[in-house]
Amino acid sequence: MTYIQAAFSAFFSPSVSITLCTCVPFAIIVFYRLFLHSLSHIPGPLLARISSLPLYTICFLGIECRVLEFYHRRYKVPVLRIAPNAVSISDGAALHPIYVAGGGYPKTARYENFKVGGHDTIFSSRDPAYRDVRAKAVAPLFAMSRVRAAGLEAGIIRQCIRTFMQRFECEKASAKKRAPEAAKVDVLGLTYRLMMDSVTGYLFGHTYGALEERPVSLAPAKAASFNVESGSSKMSALPFIFAIVEAGRFSLLPNWLFSTLSSIVDWLFPNEEFHHSLECVRAFAMRLTEEADPKIDDTYQARLLAAGVAKPETIVQCMAVMFAGTDSTAVKLVTIIFHLVRNPNIHERLKKELGHFGKDPATDPQTIAYLRAVVKEGLRLGMANPGRFSRTTPPGGLEIGGVHIPGGTDVGLAPYTLHHNAEVFAEPFMFRPERWLDEGKEGTCRPERLRREMERDLIPFNVGLRACIARNFAVHKLFVATKAIVESGVLEGARTCTNTIELQEFFNVGIKDHKLEIIWSS
Repeated sequence: MTYIQAAFSAFFSPSVSITLCTCVPFAIIVFYRLFLHSLSHIPGPLLARISSLPLYTICFLGIECRVLEFYHRRYKVPVLRIAPNAVSISDGAALHPIYVAGGGYPKTARYENFKVGGHDTIFSSRDPAYRDVRAKAVAPLFAMSRVRAAGLEAGIIRQCIRTFMQRFECEKASAKKRAPEAAKVDVLGLTYRLMMDSVTGYLFGHTYGALEERPVSLAPAKAASFNVESGSSKMSALPFIFAIVEAGRFSLLPNWLFSTLSSIVDWLFPNEEFHHSLECVRAFAMRLTEEADPKIDDTYQARLLAAGVAKPETIVQCMAVMFAGTDSTAVKLVTIIFHLVRNPNIHERLKKELGHFGKDPATDPQTIAYLRAVVKEGLRLGMANPGRFSRTTPPGGLEIGGVHIPGGTDVGLAPYTLHHNAEVFAEPFMFRPERWLDEGKEGTCRPERLRREMERDLIPFNVGLRACIARNFAVHKLFVATKAIVESGVLEGARTCTNTIELQEFFNVGIKDHKLEIIWSS
């Protein structure tokens, strides 16, 4: 056999043929995505331009936001390619065309992964008509006049905060009796209790009972009487909440793969705690829905029923708002508490300013300038949804900063990226309420352009028609709660157990170990 025949025979051997059949198509795909794809002109990490696996990986690890923010700085570009057909945008000027103009671009298929019990919700639906019917039905509940009334002395927000403060004081007193190294209170757990009771009490007309550690019941709340030693266990709804947060690890996967993987994980690793929690939340929502009278009641569930939403779906919508209204504001409030403890000078200044107004319950807390600055800074750093709000560009594409993004591209801006943009927010990782006041760092006037950019780029509840419908309610709760916490003096002498809040950057943000503890000096 000649050398040519031998080479020919070897080249067409089964092993070489299999290798070629595998490698050549892969090489073609790589070449296409790097040089011929409609996004090939947009810079980004090499592996991300070739495959979606790097994006899936950092999403699973809960580090997506910091990685994308790092690459925006590294490449010094406002438009960054993060997957073969996806880009991240860091320029706040893109907020209006993507999320506001004409109702905003359509949501990507990612949101299909956030269905509850197989149903779309007001928060996850991709169909504007579906969302509009339900959002319009409940929107009057979030009118600012109604929210303010709930924050007055006899209102449900104020009632829940009083119970919250009583429990906070009890847990503090109990902690100080223990050994110094064990004298800790999980303030994240406390804020979850407050937000669960306030959202259910306000919207449903009955509190879940989280602050009192009583069994889930529709009976009127009893006077607060806490057995802290036995009552400091995890709130019954928390595994339900944390399961939704953790599901964000896989939220970028295609819908079919997400569903399949969820079923496999549930089969291989059954979680009794989660299923018990789910049943507690479902039973609560079911009873409220069954007892609702859409002709008389002015509650969330009654309004949905009156709009023609079937009972099974109404139950799901109630469960969805229990999660959304609890998780988001709990994380925001605990962020404010953490930084007030870390910065005694800020705590003291706020306490003095509140003292000027006295404890008149009729005072609108949103009119107090420094309190407003503290809350806004908490909203900047306490992002309930830190990652990209992904949308699909229309056929004509999008032009940002001279860069053309073609139609059909997955685009999005992330609160984390905008809120940590040093060109807009100086020292972006520092808690500095003064940035929201008229004075600059040295007491100088802040340029009008910078003030406008700060307001534009602060998006803790997204923007546009699909922004959080409960933002008025959430923000007012933060004002009333922060005011009550500082006036009570409960944080005095406290210190944090960690130097920073360690975030897990899923679609719905998580805090490492699902707790955030503070400790008091003896």
